Amino acid sequence: MRPCEAHEIISFAAPDGYRMASRIWNAGTGTPRVVLIHGIVSHSGWYLSTCRFLAARGCEVHAVDRRGSGLNMHARGDAIGHQQWLRDMEAYLGQWPDGRRAIVLGISWGGKLVAALGRHCPELIGGMGLLCPGLYALQQANLPQRFLLRAAMRSGFGRMRISIPLRDPRLFTDTPRWQAFIRDDPFTLRTITIRWAVADLDLNRAARAAAGSMHAPTLLMLAGRERIVNNGRTRAFFDEIAAADKQCCEYATAAHTLEFEPDPSSYLGELHVWIQRVGGLQSPPRSNSRQLASE
Repeated sequence: MRPCEAHEIISFAAPDGYRMASRIWNAGTGTPRVVLIHGIVSHSGWYLSTCRFLAARGCEVHAVDRRGSGLNMHARGDAIGHQQWLRDMEAYLGQWPDGRRAIVLGISWGGKLVAALGRHCPELIGGMGLLCPGLYALQQANLPQRFLLRAAMRSGFGRMRISIPLRDPRLFTDTPRWQAFIRDDPFTLRTITIRWAVADLDLNRAARAAAGSMHAPTLLMLAGRERIVNNGRTRAFFDEIAAADKQCCEYATAAHTLEFEPDPSSYLGELHVWIQRVGGLQSPPRSNSRQLASE
């Protein structure tokens, strides 16, 4: 097993010229290729342990900072529409001339972007990992709030900023040191524009309508002590996914951010085994679901 503490940070040009940072391990040498998409308040720097774990086991790993997040300081928390996120990631996934399709991992909010990508550019995706995906959030905007957001957008207030409701680090993890990390992290996103919020509403609809178009092998991972995601509705979505190769793992005592568990080894091991199999290194397709008692 190779040591993979070091990685390079590159600047990728989105279709409109926006420069997006991406952390990369084993560039051009690892198999399979894995692309990780972070959540709404998080960034690639939250998931270094997952990236290093996979890279040390031979994967080429890319952890992309969404525009306006993480290391991308321009236009923080802003987007002009959900299609912009889809175009950004389509361009990133389509940049390699070797023809290898990426296994795309979406954590929390990133999970619904992965689902939408499964419909938007399926030819670029070799597998989809939905890791505590934010397809159905427990704190999502209700009908009056959605109406007000769209009304504000139509009235020209799209650039006005609002707070992201996920302010309590205890929503993400029960582990004190990681709660402190989230609280003190200068790169954690705290506010978004109204037009970002409206784009997110549109992404919700696109992602939830994508199940029948998702044919790539799919992994769903859920946390039993979830405070952000509605697991019941997420499982129902997973049942509707068209892929013949589907796997679901639930970690009964884990909180939302699986990497932040005191011992994330089961999560990391399960994820790696699935990636290796989907990457063509192990067993044939299967469809199953199982629950793990603890982490």
